[in-house]
Amino acid sequence: MANECSKVNANCVMKQGNPCPAYDTDKNCWEYDWLPVFKQMAKEDQKKWKSYMLEVCPQCAAYREPMKKIIERIEKEIQT
Repeated sequence: MANECSKVNANCVMKQGNPCPAYDTDKNCWEYDWLPVFKQMAKEDQKKWKSYMLEVCPQCAAYREPMKKIIERIEKEIQT
């Protein structure tokens, strides 16, 4: 089921009125390749999204093991 996070997470960025590239491509957050998007973001946006992923994503009912690996990769490759 695509966009599961936006349906079950009360803190989803979509519900806060923010754009979500995973949602826009009809993918779940753990199916989306976030790294290219992060690399194109301004440092302040990288910091905001990275913080969100570290703090909010693990609490989401839709959180899956692949998302953990994505977050670890972002932590390793994106320095904020």
